[in-house]
Amino acid sequence: MTQNLVELLAADPEGCAFDQPCAYGNRVEDHAVYCHNTEWKDAPRKCHRTWFTGGEVRDEDCPGFKPNPKHEAQRKDEK
Repeated sequence: MTQNLVELLAADPEGCAFDQPCAYGNRVEDHAVYCHNTEWKDAPRKCHRTWFTGGEVRDEDCPGFKPNPKHEAQRKDEK
């Protein structure tokens, strides 16, 4: 997996996580969610879906979306 400079230099490694609805989304706390879908030719560098829009545009509507089982497990734990 390739990471960009922002992901590598994140001040708090605990603030970075693949905890988004999409398995390819790596959140860098207070900055952005980076897309790591290497199989999607037109994948954006930054995800402009759920996290970026505050839920107005959903991750599930992205052509490169893959459900993240870790996110689903986390949501069940919160209930």
